Amino acid sequence: MRPDPATVVPSTGPTRRTAIRGLMAAGLAAGLGVPSSPARAAEVPHDWREFGARVRDEFAAMGLAGAAVAVVSGDRVLLSMPLGVRDLESRAPVTSSTRFLVASTTKSMTSLLAATYVDRRQLAWDQRVVDAWPGFRAPTDLLTRSLRVRDLLGMATGIDEPPALSGLHEGDPTAPELLRSLAILPVVALPDTTYLYNNTVYSVGGYLPLLASGVSGVALTGTFADEMRDRVYGPAGMTGARIADDPRGLVSDFMRGHVPDLSGAARPLAYGPVGSYAPAGGTLASLDDMAAYVRMQLRRGVSVNGRRVVSAGNLAECWKPHIPVPVSPDLDPDVTESGYGMGWIHNRFRDGTSLIWHNGGIDGFTSYIGFLPGHDLGLVVLNGMNPTPTGPFFYLYVLNLLLSERFGLNDGVPAKVHAAYLAALEDLRALGRRTAPTDPGATAPYLGHYEGGYRLTRDGRDLNLHLGPRTMPLGVLPDGSYVVTGGLLVENRVHLTRDVDGTPRIEVVGFETVRRTVGLEGPRA
Repeated sequence: MRPDPATVVPSTGPTRRTAIRGLMAAGLAAGLGVPSSPARAAEVPHDWREFGARVRDEFAAMGLAGAAVAVVSGDRVLLSMPLGVRDLESRAPVTSSTRFLVASTTKSMTSLLAATYVDRRQLAWDQRVVDAWPGFRAPTDLLTRSLRVRDLLGMATGIDEPPALSGLHEGDPTAPELLRSLAILPVVALPDTTYLYNNTVYSVGGYLPLLASGVSGVALTGTFADEMRDRVYGPAGMTGARIADDPRGLVSDFMRGHVPDLSGAARPLAYGPVGSYAPAGGTLASLDDMAAYVRMQLRRGVSVNGRRVVSAGNLAECWKPHIPVPVSPDLDPDVTESGYGMGWIHNRFRDGTSLIWHNGGIDGFTSYIGFLPGHDLGLVVLNGMNPTPTGPFFYLYVLNLLLSERFGLNDGVPAKVHAAYLAALEDLRALGRRTAPTDPGATAPYLGHYEGGYRLTRDGRDLNLHLGPRTMPLGVLPDGSYVVTGGLLVENRVHLTRDVDGTPRIEVVGFETVRRTVGLEGPRA
């Protein structure tokens, strides 16, 4: 579902998880290397039109369908740029109110929801989870007894999750099933020693305020959506935001997600399910909504409408890093420290500048929000392009253009990002040149229904792997293995083999292997 936040260039490797990696009170600001008296962005003259022109040129150079970019300060929107079209068929233009799926940037909003409960003394950051909700069960008795509220939102519990769990099956479990699944996840490290991005643990943390208030498991998803509306979106001035998997029938102005095929051409992509994983990535929001949200962060918890959403202290607690996050030497040459807080990643640069940010990715969409509290400056980048293999390059370009032009940080990185994008696109096309249509005779024995909700079907010359609303067409490589030629997992390898008892099975490389349960009937005579 959501990519593991990182600052490395997206790879062309086999899994989405490896494809991407992410105002204070004066006392805490000093601890985070943020000046206690930030320079106002508006005080320093800057030609945002020139910046916008370069962003627009890069959008065109990458051949993107639709995106939206905003640069903000606490008291104003400095630049608002809807780009392209929201649908390649209708050619309707993207507007500042076009809704995008913003994926894992939702995590910061979920931590904000928890902070409002801490403000009201209904929870405490260092409270044991089992004391807040006696039904909590972690994979070990020790973790059940010791994990705190902040730990569930912090990516350092030592609990891992299989890549397919929240990467492909996020729409499968109900909220009660998700809560129970936490107890059987693998423990691979001691708490507070290793950064482990985990959507399941985070979702449990998002539901915890409700569970502590007595909300039943079956009512969690609806109540969570209501709480986000009433405590986060509405108060923060995000008037168009809501929890949603698919915007159709809910709003009229929305972005369609896209993905490149093996020729590099953008193709529309089906909306993917989020379901009970909504606390980890279920927000639908516009550029206007996300700009208001980032401005609220810069205004230390006060919305653009003047409403106090959350205390400055508990907002800053969410920003505070506690576990190191890896960074890329190539794309983050001036970053000296990086750490995960609660729904935010905090980077510190060589000059002491702090950048607080998170990215996100889901079927057809890649997103980024970040802000520099010490400089009263924030950035929003929404992109209707799949996270793999090229989605993050646009926000990486825009972010590093801002850092290099405005602050002299990560100089030369925008050019590196553009070159990496071109290389990724050429790798995709080279793979396409090696890929041929599949042989109906060779694949016929594998058609049918598989564990985990998979189906393998053929429509004429097209062999398709289905999972819920997702359709992933397959081609064959010279070595006889298969490759996804479009859809969510474009480029991903797939193996069709047989188990020891002869049962057909499908290996989605890097994710999971499933056995066939029921075959498809052949044509009748």
